[in-house]
Amino acid sequence: MRVYIIVAGLAVSVIGKSGATVVDKGIDLQKSCELLVQDSFRDQGEARSAGSCEGMIETTMLFSPNLPADVRACPPAQGSVLQSAKVLLRYLKNNPDRMKEPGVTVAIEAFRDAWPCHGDDTESAGTRPKKRAPQKSKQ
Repeated sequence: MRVYIIVAGLAVSVIGKSGATVVDKGIDLQKSCELLVQDSFRDQGEARSAGSCEGMIETTMLFSPNLPADVRACPPAQGSVLQSAKVLLRYLKNNPDRMKEPGVTVAIEAFRDAWPCHGDDTESAGTRPKKRAPQKSKQ
């Protein structure tokens, strides 16, 4: 489990620094994800910032089902980055006190809040199998 957390942290770190855009805190994540959701970039810096949000979301979605039960999230298998960015922004809006916390921590908590794994319970962590949230119907 620790390997997943370390790899996720490194991936987020590399993504943030490669484009001179750093997503260290929730406030940085909010700015980056707002640009991604709005999909209108004025310059390359804003495009890189939106890409940082996308990278953090994809990394978090990939690793969050494999985290310990008390922090695990199970995003929908067919969920989109845009949908996840909106979930994250809504979480930050409802929890402004989290803005100074590490961005990846906030993302994991936002996803756990939106998509808890069925069968997870902090009191019985590890005794029930994890299951992904059901897929959205394709219409």
